Amino acid sequence: MADATILSWITAEVDQALENVRDSIAQFSASPHDPAALSICPEHLHQVSGALRMVGLSGATRFCEAIEGSFSGANGSRPSTASIGIIDRAVLALKQFVDDVARGQANVPLRLFPVYRELAKLQGKADSSEKELFFPDLTPPAPSHPSPWTLAKHELAPFVQAQRARFQRGLLAWLRGSAAGLEDMRQALDALYQVSVQLPEPRALAWVAIGLIDGLLDAPEPDWQASAKVLCNKIDFHMRDLAAGSQAVN
Repeated sequence: MADATILSWITAEVDQALENVRDSIAQFSASPHDPAALSICPEHLHQVSGALRMVGLSGATRFCEAIEGSFSGANGSRPSTASIGIIDRAVLALKQFVDDVARGQANVPLRLFPVYRELAKLQGKADSSEKELFFPDLTPPAPSHPSPWTLAKHELAPFVQAQRARFQRGLLAWLRGSAAGLEDMRQALDALYQVSVQLPEPRALAWVAIGLIDGLLDAPEPDWQASAKVLCNKIDFHMRDLAAGSQAVN
């Protein structure tokens, strides 16, 4: 979560540094044959990244680092006249984003993804994803289950193992094309959610995973489904570790 007090202190500094970058870009655009105007830009952006990291704006920090990296392009060369326009728009977008957050708007760095994707392409990365800017606030606790269970200590591991087996059956069915498998996966996760107070942190994981399954029930696009399969495998591994008594997050 961003520290609003510190953010209010550093906003003017960040704005000035980003304006300096835009001024340098304007100088380069006026005289493209002289790349010296851009030489100071990475230093300014590095300072901005440090300031944003200090106040907890992780997504904006990642975005700023992408801008900084764009000054060397995919092959270490200076940006072209065409790409400098993308970089300038990115700097402006970052400035507006930081100002908006400082004024009390929600810290949702995914709003920056369209420009972030263009920056990634400048660096030769064609497979950028929204998750690269996804830094959710994990401090609020998950809501309590409406029908919680309490198990004896010796019952917990077998219970988790049984839910893992149910989750695996559902996952296998879903991978084979049966949407009904998602319901088995959801019920297994809901059962874990019911006993989450007896599980190690992060106890909200089952609750969040249920949201993932609910999203899959809406039949998302194939690319999204492919990414979700990886997450489902990670959930399975986490359930395995819980059944084994692990206290660590997989």
